[in-house]
Amino acid sequence: MALVDAYKKIVKFLNSGKYNYIIIGGIAASAIGEPRITADVDVDIVLNQEEVSNFLNEAKEAGFEVPVKKCIESARRMGVFQISFGDYHIDFIIASTNLETEACQRRRAIQLHGIKAFFPSPEDLILLKIIPGRDKDLLDVKSIVLRHKGKLDTRYLRTWAQKLCDEAEDKRIWTVLNDLLKD
Repeated sequence: MALVDAYKKIVKFLNSGKYNYIIIGGIAASAIGEPRITADVDVDIVLNQEEVSNFLNEAKEAGFEVPVKKCIESARRMGVFQISFGDYHIDFIIASTNLETEACQRRRAIQLHGIKAFFPSPEDLILLKIIPGRDKDLLDVKSIVLRHKGKLDTRYLRTWAQKLCDEAEDKRIWTVLNDLLKD
């Protein structure tokens, strides 16, 4: 089994359940920016804590490996949980910020590996990847900026960067974004 099988399986499950989600991480970076290797599927999903248990039970019934108690505890404590399909992990981040909620509302359908899935806009993926600021995330952002040069909504990006900086009382996001948009 390949990662693409886990990707297709989770997307079919999410679509059939009409979940509000976006694919993020390396798969999104590859679809929206430049292709790169990744070893898992990352999903940002709109779920409230009361829905987590039902979601996990449905995932288990659909054939995913789900350590239900561990996932519920992780979702409660950190807002994340992980399930598996074969050798591959599927990491879920429960949307908890205004940016994530808006990114899920602005999501776009992209046909990838023969299946329609929902992805963030290039602008939202840029912001979601600048926040953690890891080297690989910033490389992904550079590739997205290059691929969508001249088509990005820079006003939207700068407005959100300013909001995020104000919330964090840290100018790093603003500085990184402006440096990337200059290139």
